[in-house]
Amino acid sequence: MQKPQLVAVDTNVLMRLADGHEATTDAWQLIRRRLRPVQFIVTPTVLDELGSKALDDPEPLVRHAAASALRLMRPRWQFQPADFNAVQEAIAANATRLLRESGLVPYEERNDAAIISEASILNCVLLVSRDSHLLDIDHEKLTLLFRQLDLPAPIISSPERLLKKFYA
Repeated sequence: MQKPQLVAVDTNVLMRLADGHEATTDAWQLIRRRLRPVQFIVTPTVLDELGSKALDDPEPLVRHAAASALRLMRPRWQFQPADFNAVQEAIAANATRLLRESGLVPYEERNDAAIISEASILNCVLLVSRDSHLLDIDHEKLTLLFRQLDLPAPIISSPERLLKKFYA
């Protein structure tokens, strides 16, 4: 049996799915059809962000979308939460630090750097996000930086870019 290709998603993608956003739902379906077998992954930082938004966000609609995403990620969309062991956490912390220090991601965007690092450690082939800090990253420089750590660099794309590439 063939090992599934892993696809990670950012917090904003899960929240858009929970809201029924058409392009995000279409991209999720596209990935399921095109990558076979595929396993969608939710990284530890994305889980933390969703939990924080569900409990603490001042905006009721954001709290509702985050809580819905947490509740529906497994049964509706077959997303698998990832749990890191101590070694993976240490590698992720180091990769996150290097990514922030390199300037590829703004230094203050710690969670964005962590999400890329975690997706890499999990060997995800694709990271789906709507965050400009992730979408605008120089993939060649990311690949060179992560090569120093023997980590792969996932392709980073938005739902809209994925749909455009396959249907334009």
